[in-house]
Amino acid sequence: MTVNPFKNPFAPGWQDNMRPFEDTPKAAAAPKSEPVVPCITEPGAYPDIDGEVYHQFEICDAPSISSTGLKLISSKSAYHYWYQSGLNPKRPQQEQKTHFNLGKAVHDLLLLQDLFPKNYFILPEGYDGRLKRWADAKDEREEALRSGVPVLTFDQHRMAYEMANQVENNDLAKALIVSGIPEMTLAAKDPVTGVWLRSKPDILPDTKDIIPDVKTTRDANPSTFEGQATNLGYFQSAAHYMDVIDLVYGPSEGKRRFVLIAVESTPPHLVQIYHLDDESIQMGRMLNRKAINTFAECLKSGVWPGYSKPENPILPLQMSPWAQAQINRRIDSGELSWEG
Repeated sequence: MTVNPFKNPFAPGWQDNMRPFEDTPKAAAAPKSEPVVPCITEPGAYPDIDGEVYHQFEICDAPSISSTGLKLISSKSAYHYWYQSGLNPKRPQQEQKTHFNLGKAVHDLLLLQDLFPKNYFILPEGYDGRLKRWADAKDEREEALRSGVPVLTFDQHRMAYEMANQVENNDLAKALIVSGIPEMTLAAKDPVTGVWLRSKPDILPDTKDIIPDVKTTRDANPSTFEGQATNLGYFQSAAHYMDVIDLVYGPSEGKRRFVLIAVESTPPHLVQIYHLDDESIQMGRMLNRKAINTFAECLKSGVWPGYSKPENPILPLQMSPWAQAQINRRIDSGELSWEG
């Protein structure tokens, strides 16, 4: 089989097949229009589904769950998922998490250049909301927050370009980013429970063999980034993306791999590429399976439990192991005693 080096950045000669990076996004502002919400009835790949629509609305003809939902069930509870989902008739309005906006800006600049910066509100240089001369900008900021428009400071806006340029200047990272279609929506039914699963990988490569994902981080050092990847459920996400790709396109002929392109948010904005460990991805897959089963059971029963089950509402609580060990050492030294 002939391998196209443009489609496989690990093949010899891939540098010669890269297309230029368009680093001058259109800045014309466009008013927000009413979102068009699709209704997916068949498993498959669906382009041009807006990211906001994907995350805020149900896009399938029955309740579906994404990687974010699975991670929420795993890390918190089924009730936490239900509360913030469209299944809750009194779902609270989603507040903008401004600390995520820089990462979103870098993502959009690299993958969806028509969205940045025109779909963002950029505060003017030197903005200080405490001063009267910035009253108009402050009002515009508040309106943007209410409307769900991502808000960036002037420095964050400049930093987004600097970070994106560093990714652009890394030949392998750039090759991975241009290897396929950005933000393709995938939907498939779980073969075990029959519930809808959906995913939206950063890039869906033409070969489907190497799945890249862009991450911003304060520290891409392996010893630190390992903790971020674990705490934020990157291994669960990788397993979910690859499993949904399998369901839509069939298993890969070779070994499918998942890589993270990590770029630091502080100068010099170092870029580090990581290949996620197979065993860790499998552990993430196990967490996903339990969460999918929980999701399916809750849909069937209509009951979305919190940390405890309805039949056992009171849970035992004990001192943390590290505190017990510390006290046991003090007992052994004679400083404390069970005798009182």
